[in-house]
Amino acid sequence: MLPTVVWRPHVAGLTIAAVVVYLWLRHLIPDLSDSPNLQVQGFSNHHSDQYQKHLQPIPKKIWQINFNHPRFASLEHSVRSWKVKNPSHSHKLLDDEAGSRIVRQQYRNNPEVLKTYLELESTILRADYLRYLVLAVQGGIYSDLDTDAIKAIDDWLPDFDNTNVRAVIGIEYDQLDSAKPPKGLYMPIQFCQWTIAISAHHPLMLRMVDSVTRGLQQLARSRNMNLSDIQPADDKDVLFTTGPVKWSREVFAYLSFVTETEITHRNLTGLSESRLFGDVLILPINAFATGLGYAGSRTVDTEETLLRHTFQGSWKINKVKKPSLDKA
Repeated sequence: MLPTVVWRPHVAGLTIAAVVVYLWLRHLIPDLSDSPNLQVQGFSNHHSDQYQKHLQPIPKKIWQINFNHPRFASLEHSVRSWKVKNPSHSHKLLDDEAGSRIVRQQYRNNPEVLKTYLELESTILRADYLRYLVLAVQGGIYSDLDTDAIKAIDDWLPDFDNTNVRAVIGIEYDQLDSAKPPKGLYMPIQFCQWTIAISAHHPLMLRMVDSVTRGLQQLARSRNMNLSDIQPADDKDVLFTTGPVKWSREVFAYLSFVTETEITHRNLTGLSESRLFGDVLILPINAFATGLGYAGSRTVDTEETLLRHTFQGSWKINKVKKPSLDKA
């Protein structure tokens, strides 16, 4: 079944990229070069033509992050599932040294981002931030270590590379008719950030990088601390600064912009089929969140199930051994 499309006729097609850049993200768009290794070279307000030129289909790159996960040995089968199901995709497992190296390379001309990332020592904040930094420049599919690929990425939607889809996002939680979300959830609709598929230089991810960067700096200022000293006081510090609440707010803001309509949880609650908002495909809850057993999520795999999240994250590890800030 083809996805439902929410799109204003006069902004149909990929020309929306230029509109987005000029009207909404003028301060965010990086100076893109024509080299194969595109660099973020700071923000400016006159790169709409370059942005539109470089907004390509979601690349066949799979990214995962392992910051010394204590149960990594038991998750290797999950990592392997992404390789087995997607032989046409490259696969990179980033440890902290590799993550720092790619951030240095891609953000070498953006000292604010570079300093913010390299000074962080909180494992969860750093891992969250890294996924956005990598996807913003490289694009591709990010998925947590504790996810199992059920269907090949090429089967997530028909004619994937020939559609206008430039981002694929799944619903993590849907409040439905409940009075309020259960403990640990703070929005009536919350989007997954354990798995994200997106084009390189997509304005949604560029804005997310900017928002997280500012959020981390604000968290440090509010506690009169250096970034290196920040450790989450509770789950909210993660959820609202780098995690799914922050991500969900940015997604809703982008959906509202590209449709010129205020998109809220009311537009998505009870979603039973994929729905296209501009260039972002929103998937129903069972696509990325089968097994939760609430909010419409089935306990067993369905035809909609694309992956399984087993919730074996390493939130409790506070620090990572990371390369020196001065390392070249």
